[in-house]
Amino acid sequence: MSRLHPFWAFALGAIVVAGVPALAVSAPQTLVLPLRTIGVSDTTAAVVGDLLQGELEGHGVTVFPANRLAADTPRGESACDDVACAGAAAENYEVSQVVYGSLSRLGYKIILRIRALRAGEAAPYYTDQLTSTTEEDLDAVVRRVADGIAAGRPNAERATVATVTEPETLEPRRRASRTGIGVRAGFIFPVADSYAGLDRLTSARLAFKYETRDYFIDTTPVGDFAPYLGAGVGVHSLHLEKPIPAETYPPYYYYDSSISQQETTLAVDLGFGLLALRTYDLSIVLDVRYHIVVADFDKLGGKGAHGVSIMFGTSR
Repeated sequence: MSRLHPFWAFALGAIVVAGVPALAVSAPQTLVLPLRTIGVSDTTAAVVGDLLQGELEGHGVTVFPANRLAADTPRGESACDDVACAGAAAENYEVSQVVYGSLSRLGYKIILRIRALRAGEAAPYYTDQLTSTTEEDLDAVVRRVADGIAAGRPNAERATVATVTEPETLEPRRRASRTGIGVRAGFIFPVADSYAGLDRLTSARLAFKYETRDYFIDTTPVGDFAPYLGAGVGVHSLHLEKPIPAETYPPYYYYDSSISQQETTLAVDLGFGLLALRTYDLSIVLDVRYHIVVADFDKLGGKGAHGVSIMFGTSR
């Protein structure tokens, strides 16, 4: 019985192995369905869909070929724009996820609503809505949508140089800043026997307000009713008087005397408050502060002047 030379046995094994085709592993695909249109031409919607596919491919996403969509795929106003039809499309085309949505016009605005649904899930993992004022700006909108889908999170607030849209460059209808004057009244409650030992003082204040779009004075959040934190420093002039009981010599009788001291020095405020009706012409303010006048008032006991201020008032 003859044996096969080792060299020929290795060569034959290599030929047999080489003859076995490698198993192809297909990458998960993303199906971009035609956008539902409301007041926008089908041509514009088709271009936006094509741009979206290209941008997704640029992010390394494998896109289901558009030419393999069924000829009877709904388009225009009847195109898919809900979870049920998107889920059915994912199952029908055997893709990993489906991107669907709508392109509509409201006056001069063009609004793009996009959803992304993974196969087998009941709710989209990605949802976003962006606005453009011109059709020419839609390519920037599509880039931002593709960035968001690739990252797996809404991307409307993450503009880049290449994706900023025209509305974001315009001045908001509400003024960027405004100023106003208001009056406030309340009480100061001294602590540690300050303010010459008084228990309570009445306080009235004329306040000036400077408000930007997102903040006023310090760090007020946006809203018609909002809390805020505040701090201030400035020059304060304060006059204090302290009563001193006195007794005379014969015929002995008592009378009230007093000593006083006035200081003009640094003052510091730290506090918080509530602002109501912020976007109206007249706002309502509740202000709580710890007020410190940086002076000892040594003639009146050296206890200084500091206490808690609680004030109510208005601001325009």
